[in-house]
Amino acid sequence: MDDRRRILFVEDDAFLLEALREAMADMAGTWDMAFVGTAEAALEALAGGPFDAVVADLYLPGMQGAQFLQRVQVRHPSTVRFVLSASGDRELAMEVVDRAHQFLRKPCDPELLKSALRRTFALGAGVRSDHVRELVTRVGRLPSVPTLYQEITRLLESERATVENLGTAIGKDMAMTAMTLKLANSAFFSLRHAVGTPAEAISILGVDLLRSLVLAHGLFTQTGAFRLPHFGLGHLWRHSVTVAALTRQIAAEEGVTRARCADYFTAGLLHDVGILVLASRFPEAYARVLDTARQDGVDLEAAEFHVLGATHGEVGAFLLGLWGLPPAIVDAAGFHHEICGQTSAAFTPALAVHAANAILAEDPEHEVFATARLDENHLRSLGYTHRIPAWRACAADGAVGLMDLIS
Repeated sequence: MDDRRRILFVEDDAFLLEALREAMADMAGTWDMAFVGTAEAALEALAGGPFDAVVADLYLPGMQGAQFLQRVQVRHPSTVRFVLSASGDRELAMEVVDRAHQFLRKPCDPELLKSALRRTFALGAGVRSDHVRELVTRVGRLPSVPTLYQEITRLLESERATVENLGTAIGKDMAMTAMTLKLANSAFFSLRHAVGTPAEAISILGVDLLRSLVLAHGLFTQTGAFRLPHFGLGHLWRHSVTVAALTRQIAAEEGVTRARCADYFTAGLLHDVGILVLASRFPEAYARVLDTARQDGVDLEAAEFHVLGATHGEVGAFLLGLWGLPPAIVDAAGFHHEICGQTSAAFTPALAVHAANAILAEDPEHEVFATARLDENHLRSLGYTHRIPAWRACAADGAVGLMDLIS
């Protein structure tokens, strides 16, 4: 049986299509690739058999790129959708932001495209449940905390909206942060560096574009906020923002620059985005996950795998990777419980989030999150065991500040 990844490339310019075919020739033994020149031919190919990914030009003859992406999204939801686009068309960005998973600048470096595809496939393979993996590819928007959503809409409807106050408000909510970073890291803005914080993202997008995206195009939503017995979106938010704040404090303690500490905060905020996906999409099953974790005293990820066949780390990393967020943030979502995969002694966001999450879990008030544990053996191998007391001191010293942040 041929289990190679199947990729469909769609490009209306015959010269560019042939150049793309030649650039991808060295992957012929690894991937099963098809190259077509129209949206109609692409839809026909998709109807003939499943493809793992489609890579399409945003401007196609006979059918707008947004319309093509919508059809692929509806008819073939498990297919990962990559868009190649020249930068600058911000109106088009509004139409396709939740129809495509990732945007790459055109002309695209073939090695960059190969790398993006490889990383997406690897993250997808990390989700051990086929059903859950398909669900993640269907996610277009995530539910925001209603009070934060209302705060943002009030700001945008007023004359008081600035990059600073919007960045602060959005930076408290994992759903709005993830969506804002997805768009800011897209090809529409022709950036040559990864954007890792909401404030930086808004400075790139501009307040007016964000206002249009949110108020006219529904970029953010409060629909789908879950409420399970003894656990709701508010609990997850308080945990996430507290971990984010402690992650930032620990990073500062380790000498990370003030500017980069903001990236560590974002990694902490988004580390449990997989819980948001699973609890909002599978509320009844996730209630069983929580019951299993409480009654059996097992780690949350073990309970998730027992009930759902996948963990929130796998799901969070796959989603953020699909959306093109910086790898350091993706890794923090994927490995904050299992830091043993890090072999470098570098003080990464994933390592900082692991420490913050586990140290906070030592407080029994963290309920379902209290099963997380510091991997002291691996921290010893990386040379960080002697730093653990200082990290715990950050949590104790920052307790009042953390409560101010989440109140």
